[in-house]
Amino acid sequence: MPPIRLTWEDPLTGDEQTLTAALPVSIGRAAENTLSLNSKLVSRRHARLEAEGNRVIIRDLGSTNGVLVNGRKVKSAALREGDGFKIGPFYFTVHPLAEAETPARDEKTLTAAAFDPDQTVPAARPPRASRFPPALFDEYQIVPLEALRALPYPLEETTYLTIGGGLGSFAWVDHLVIYGARPENVVAIGVEEKPYGRLQRLAANSQISESERLRSNSDACPDNLWGWPGYALREMWRDLRDGRFGHALHIAWQLFGEPDLAETYTPLAGDVFAAIEREAGRIGWPRIWRFGRVRAIRKTGDERYVVAYSQTGRGGGRVHKLILAPYLHIAVGYPAIRFLPDLRAYRERTRDFEHVVNAYEQHDHVYQHLVRHGGTVLVRGRGATAARVIQRVHEARARNADISVVHLMRAPVFEGSRFGRARRPVHHHWEVQPFNWPKACWGGDMRFLLERVPADERDQLLNDWGGITIAGRRDWIETIERGLQEGWYKIRFGQVESVRRENGKLATIIRGKTAIEGVSHLVADFIIDATGLAAQLEYNPLLRDLVEHYRLPRNVKNRLSVSTDFEVEGMRNGRGRVYASGSITLGSRFAPVDSFLGLQYAAQRSADHLVKEGAPGLRPFGMLRSVAQWLRWARGVSP
Repeated sequence: MPPIRLTWEDPLTGDEQTLTAALPVSIGRAAENTLSLNSKLVSRRHARLEAEGNRVIIRDLGSTNGVLVNGRKVKSAALREGDGFKIGPFYFTVHPLAEAETPARDEKTLTAAAFDPDQTVPAARPPRASRFPPALFDEYQIVPLEALRALPYPLEETTYLTIGGGLGSFAWVDHLVIYGARPENVVAIGVEEKPYGRLQRLAANSQISESERLRSNSDACPDNLWGWPGYALREMWRDLRDGRFGHALHIAWQLFGEPDLAETYTPLAGDVFAAIEREAGRIGWPRIWRFGRVRAIRKTGDERYVVAYSQTGRGGGRVHKLILAPYLHIAVGYPAIRFLPDLRAYRERTRDFEHVVNAYEQHDHVYQHLVRHGGTVLVRGRGATAARVIQRVHEARARNADISVVHLMRAPVFEGSRFGRARRPVHHHWEVQPFNWPKACWGGDMRFLLERVPADERDQLLNDWGGITIAGRRDWIETIERGLQEGWYKIRFGQVESVRRENGKLATIIRGKTAIEGVSHLVADFIIDATGLAAQLEYNPLLRDLVEHYRLPRNVKNRLSVSTDFEVEGMRNGRGRVYASGSITLGSRFAPVDSFLGLQYAAQRSADHLVKEGAPGLRPFGMLRSVAQWLRWARGVSP
């Protein structure tokens, strides 16, 4: 019998992976299996795929948590092409091959190409410009300072340099300035003038206006490293000042009773952006930030780092520059917007950017068309963004009832992920959790545990704690319940085979999860991909070049490996230090790296580490100094 191909998604990152192998294929947690899965929900010898005549059979090998085939727990079952089975948090799809292929172990398939962060249409990897970065960046591991000074590019120096210019950079700069660094000794390079600019745009595109609430905590304050007063207290004070006593009491009840007695408080997006704007002015961010696209990073012979970046000149051409710094920070955020392969293929083939859209790109025309003409929307994905898109469609139905939603999921979810005695609840195949990680991951026992365990166990814990979840808000749950009862919201399961245009509509051809379902067509006027953002290092040319040039180690999630102080392993250069934060570090010793609190935690750990290293201008942040700085923050006075 020819080999089979299995595809599955990493339960934490959503990265699609592929294994092509000859039967039999053993699956389990132990390393000797054909496919080893890191999760405590997977037994050491969990299941085996075997050939029986022309059929593929899956057998449960006496596992603790069992094997689910098309949603049913089985001891053994025959698998047809396109069938799915679930082991622990991993959901697999079977693809028998018509011709023999060389079996490959742990072969991984990327679901998107390298492309600009603000685009969803992938582009080929751009070739390096003939003259910039200069050739010596390829020739040297440690670039001689004399060679840099001989180049025909402006060369400047600073003490602290952060690359990215977004919220990760802002949190790092905020800590440095409060710890004593002078703003004139700090540089931030990025493409957004406002540190919250990209978040604001992505939120607006995914239908979270400034009057809507972000999925974040009250004390997760990028503008306030102390976290007090949090956004809830500030909103309560504004309500009391404006005479909205009932709403102020509602927020107080949320703070007292969350998450068991009341819904978890989340801040208004507009409040978050306004608070960051205030803090940016207080620390001198406009003088620190400069526009630029960073092309490469290299170690230098004087224990520093040189960063090559480009700016747009007055005539529209590029101006290339170099800057030296002994202390570097990388916070480039998500390199790309994830776009499902079948939808990407459809757009590349048809150039139809109107009817097949990504939830993170501007797509207000979809809702405007629905209000005027009605229609059907097919939604892909089941995270917080998909939930908001469905709620936005529901809002449009208030103006035109002839609107419906087909929600396509790869597989049903009957049981939520669990850890110990705790299990996430599930509502209509959505896993529910207030935040994207259990709260103890930020500062409780889960954080301490993740720092102590070895890499393989860390991978298990991340798989078991993480995954795609949504907040269980009552209004959202009521919307889903009403939609199912009234028939305008329908859930379908299946593996997508293709997307094409038929009779003026979009037809998504799926293979059902049972033999009875077979192949079916889902017809819609629009398709919205809400599967999220991509964080693979390969999608960012800067990170790809850095990792390849210095052969940097990767962590268990194939991202940058960083220490508990968020120092990039393999990038020390004498006294020089490189730190990183955000999604590009997921898989190291801290879980919620792309949250507000996660970015602040990374900034605090690296700032404390710099103090220990004797970095210039930084002073220990003891209690008295902390109180004094908080008073300056409260009065809006520069640090």
